[in-house]
Amino acid sequence: MKKDLTLLIMAAGAGSRFGGLKQIEPFGPKGEFIIDYSVYDALKAGFTKVIFIIKTC
Repeated sequence: MKKDLTLLIMAAGAGSRFGGLKQIEPFGPKGEFIIDYSVYDALKAGFTKVIFIIKTC
């Protein structure tokens, strides 16, 4: 029986040392975000769900 795997991405930090939100900083050749690569790789590795922990205020 195949198990569901859930990826938990903690993306609430302000990136004070980086100087901004690095999770949504354009990075790839077509402007992809770093977080796009993380989710893509996780899905290819067999994860079936992604949960984002974000800061709302």
